[in-house]
Amino acid sequence: MKVVALGECMIELAEAGPGHYKQGFAGDTFNTAVYLSRQFSPDLEVSYLTGLGSDSFSQAMRAAMVKEGIDTSHIMEIPEGQPGLYMVETDDEGERSFHYWRENSAARQMFADWSVHQICEYLSPFEMIYFSGISLAILDAQQQDNLMSALQELSGSTKIAFDPNFRVRLWPHQNRCRSLFQRAASIADIALVTTDDHLALWQENTPKTIAQNWLDWGAKEVVVKEGANTCIILTQEGLTEAPPPQKITPTDTTGAGDSFAAGYLGARLIGKPIEHAAVLAHSIAAKVIQRPGAIIDEIAH
Repeated sequence: MKVVALGECMIELAEAGPGHYKQGFAGDTFNTAVYLSRQFSPDLEVSYLTGLGSDSFSQAMRAAMVKEGIDTSHIMEIPEGQPGLYMVETDDEGERSFHYWRENSAARQMFADWSVHQICEYLSPFEMIYFSGISLAILDAQQQDNLMSALQELSGSTKIAFDPNFRVRLWPHQNRCRSLFQRAASIADIALVTTDDHLALWQENTPKTIAQNWLDWGAKEVVVKEGANTCIILTQEGLTEAPPPQKITPTDTTGAGDSFAAGYLGARLIGKPIEHAAVLAHSIAAKVIQRPGAIIDEIAH
């Protein structure tokens, strides 16, 4: 079963002690692809779609993906392109702050000059397509519209999964962001939402009202995450509440939502019930937040 995550993988500099940083590769949908591959291979064949250059960092990034069992054959090579970079600093509570250098990232050009039909053809081999608000935010308006139109055409035959992953600095025009997110909801088989992301754009302030909003916009299955608290899953059939199995003191929450998404989406894609998927998602995220960085050294090869 083939699944593709699309977006941006960046060079990560993660704090590793006073004045010291560990270099790796990370990015929201890429992180999810890694944990999908680790947890669900060989049941799932995971691909990553982004734009990279031919520089040494792009080559090292491809090699890192291959090492994780991720298919890189759908990566676009952008002439003179390079990966973006970000630095993450973590406070005493495990919460993180980010500093980005991504304005000229090759990923921003991944669908430049591509028609809706070309994007459809490129994505048609996959049983599930996973993308995020960041996947959209890095693209210009024409690429955004073409991608969304292609996903709309594919949605009848391909499962679509979406995580808003709202980052205010990436969206200078929030009305545009709201419009695209609602459009994504209308085609999403699974939407993975956090209360913080939703509250930054809309007024609803409880997980249940947030979930109902996304269901009303057209999402078939809405997962609302609220940090370490119980997540809820709403479908037309009803509401499921899924508390985390135990309380964890986090070391670094950088990859929490991305690893949760991997556990949930992978389990649902291979036919597991909602309750099972939520338990697995909590379990994977709990392991990830106890170690530094978005991609921890090991989880489940």
